Amino acid sequence: MRLSLERRAVLSLGSNLGDRVATIDRAVRALGAIDGIRVLERSSAWESPSWHPDGEGLSPDYANIVAIVGTSLEPLDLLDAIRAVEDALGRVREERYGSRTIDIDIVAIGALEVDSAELTVPHPRAHERQFVLQPWLELEPHAELPGHGSIAELAEYADGDVWRLA
Repeated sequence: MRLSLERRAVLSLGSNLGDRVATIDRAVRALGAIDGIRVLERSSAWESPSWHPDGEGLSPDYANIVAIVGTSLEPLDLLDAIRAVEDALGRVREERYGSRTIDIDIVAIGALEVDSAELTVPHPRAHERQFVLQPWLELEPHAELPGHGSIAELAEYADGDVWRLA
């Protein structure tokens, strides 16, 4: 279902298999080709170590970006569109913390709050993830994560190492 007005949404994209940045680029193009989604901006690529409950570094490092999109889709329809892109790019959902060809998360949709079995927005862990905060900060240094505050301040205290890819 489509809204009559467009909302700004923040998406986090990551990949740790194959040509990570090329896969992210393909995902951004695929998102932009969907009726009801316009890619407005995207960050440069950042790298972060993989995380697993049994310890860091059990999988290859991730490349990550943040994309700002305009969308007229309802939140669950946006999630369905994102999952279709992930599936088309070979995403396999076997292990919660497993390696991924592509992972796309909805970080925020304006000031909207969603809490359903399928989707929680704002993303419940975005405020503690440098691989989300640093690319978002690159695009929107004065942005706020609803319910958590300034992403610049959050980035000062969030755990994790990230570095910009060349």
